[in-house]
Amino acid sequence: MADFRRCFTVLAVIALMAFAASAQIGTGNGSQAGALTCGVSAAAPQLRPEGFSELVGDILISCTGGTAPQVGSPVSVANITVYIAGGPTAVTSRYLASNGASEAVLVIDDAGAGLVTGATGGYGPSAAQKLCSYNQQVTSGGTNQAGACPAYVGLDLSGNYQVPITTSVTTPGAGLPAANVYQGKIGDFGANTVTFYSVPILPPATGNVTHTYRITNVRVPVVGLSPQGQVSAFLSTNQTGILPISSTGVTVGIVGQLSKAQIKQQGQGGSGSTFQQCVKVPVTTPQVTANLIFTEGFATAFKTRVVPGGAANLTPGSVAGNVLYAAEATNSSAPGAGANNQNIPGGSYGGFSTNSESGFIYPGLNTSSGQVIAGLADYGTRLKAVFTNVPSGLTLYVSVTSVNNAAPTPVGGLSLVPFAVLVSAGNGEATPDSSSSGSFTPIPATSGTLGADGSGIVALSQNLSNGQYEAVWEVTNSNPSAVDNLVFNAYIAYTPVAGSSSATPGSLAYYGTPLANGLPAGTATNNVVLTLAPEPVLEGTFSATTLQGTGLPIPRFTLSPATSGQFTTINLCQTTLLYPFITGASGFDTGIAVANTSWDPWGTTSQSGSCTLYGYGVSSTTAGTSGIGTGPTAVQPVIQGCDQGVANPLPGTNCFPIVQYGQVGAVQASGILQLQGFQGYVIAVCNFQYAHGYAAVTDLGIRNIFSSYLALELNNNSVGSSNRGTKNGGEQGAENLVH
Repeated sequence: MADFRRCFTVLAVIALMAFAASAQIGTGNGSQAGALTCGVSAAAPQLRPEGFSELVGDILISCTGGTAPQVGSPVSVANITVYIAGGPTAVTSRYLASNGASEAVLVIDDAGAGLVTGATGGYGPSAAQKLCSYNQQVTSGGTNQAGACPAYVGLDLSGNYQVPITTSVTTPGAGLPAANVYQGKIGDFGANTVTFYSVPILPPATGNVTHTYRITNVRVPVVGLSPQGQVSAFLSTNQTGILPISSTGVTVGIVGQLSKAQIKQQGQGGSGSTFQQCVKVPVTTPQVTANLIFTEGFATAFKTRVVPGGAANLTPGSVAGNVLYAAEATNSSAPGAGANNQNIPGGSYGGFSTNSESGFIYPGLNTSSGQVIAGLADYGTRLKAVFTNVPSGLTLYVSVTSVNNAAPTPVGGLSLVPFAVLVSAGNGEATPDSSSSGSFTPIPATSGTLGADGSGIVALSQNLSNGQYEAVWEVTNSNPSAVDNLVFNAYIAYTPVAGSSSATPGSLAYYGTPLANGLPAGTATNNVVLTLAPEPVLEGTFSATTLQGTGLPIPRFTLSPATSGQFTTINLCQTTLLYPFITGASGFDTGIAVANTSWDPWGTTSQSGSCTLYGYGVSSTTAGTSGIGTGPTAVQPVIQGCDQGVANPLPGTNCFPIVQYGQVGAVQASGILQLQGFQGYVIAVCNFQYAHGYAAVTDLGIRNIFSSYLALELNNNSVGSSNRGTKNGGEQGAENLVH
């Protein structure tokens, strides 16, 4: 795989060299090649419909012909404006100044590519990259004679080629190369425009020479555009005689498919199962509660920060080049020496960096602190999970890396194996990676704590508002020729505590009515929301409507569409019993007994709790004024239990008693149901596992009649019951005889 990556990038550079080799410098012999003509072409990478700052393809102006000007004269200049159409409402390239001076640049003759052309003496593609900032362009006043970015017609060392130089001299090779990297200004002709001022246009003049003007690092918002939609660019100039370009648009990007996410809930029994509130999950061995699966919408949707691998001489065990800029962007004395160096103009155009969040990295154009560099993204694609309704008493963990593939060596090297690492366990989703040399350091796993699957994990802290927890992973390796999947695990641990009817909200009480956020199922949902990151709402550093300006991170993504779902289900430890015949009709009564067998020889968690009785039936005959009974009357379900809000609950009197483990609780139907002559059936929901029921029907005083039976056990997944011999969450309503 590593060899393939090397071959892939080297071949792309070779293709770039073949393309740029024709970008020779104009001749000085005055021969003619017809009228000056300039064509416009562009690359069209796939763009993510979630993105606010998607990097469009390079736009290339290629000029041939024209008349060779007089050596020593000033080079004519023109302003070039790019208009983005097809849906984007703004150019969102990084602002390097509040006035709109940006990271978008125009590079003349692919300076810095290190290619050998006909000209000698370090001109054209062999020239070092030299900046003309927006402020310098304004100072030049459009003449380039006395301004800050002067350009005069000079001669290369051989005297055969005309070259732009900084001074008016006629001696071959005597002048220094003029500026060849021009900074773009956003917004002068609308939010969707970027303009390059006072660009020197030197006619190639002979048939075998081409001059090129490459526009790169243009970013746009694609949010809301339909897949397969096209983003176009139109060019205009204030000097059509100097730079005759057509206004015909070129496609600079095609909208791809949305990336997807999936949540697969786990439990103590594996996929699709649940946790039991009374069964401890130790913090020493947290268990997987959900698989969080991210799938890219197209093969290059998940991008590393820079071109994977860094410099070509990276060896196993060396620093992870794809999260640094130094190895990628160093403008050395031998430009292009590194096969993957991202300071070579045309990398995006050639296609080998379409798997990178960064574009053409130009260290010569940065902020005063040097921490924000033209073309350099803040990080690779980030994947975010936000957890809500996490109960107190529960510790939430996530895996520190993706878990579906083994870690490549080194992480961030040349491997095509998809991989990502945890970079935030709080609310730092927009914190940039380092912009200096050194290895990339993910968040370390919690010392001494491994998930039940043996993977490294880290506990999340409640750093977001409204009790939310956030985890963010960054892509360090990806495969540009396949649709990648990245899987992360969420884990939980908790220790059940003795609860009561007044349990603290969020507590993991194992008897009584829990008031936990999302515990058990049927109350508020424990959700996890999966998106790309950063996004504008939770982070607070920018809003969805603020597309342009300084300080905005790159890349950045919309909040929707988002994938959400429940990340854990922790059911009450309950047993549901059916007493099919209960009577309190005239002259009869029924004793209702419940045994708590959670104390046993097999180490079962000992539990205690009350039962809630749900009575369904009729009341007995009531005598009318004529002395004739009115007949049975159906009654609404009767609910009596210590957890049902009964005023002044008295176990055994007006609610069922709390049954301790290893004991039996009993009540009389006539006392607890409190309905004259009730007759019907009763469902008892007991807040502990392994309850067994017994009923005895007698005439009053137990004089002549006595009949008894064992209660049926209902495995009802709607209330999360669990019992010996049947699995929790089984077929709803399945009845199983006790014993």
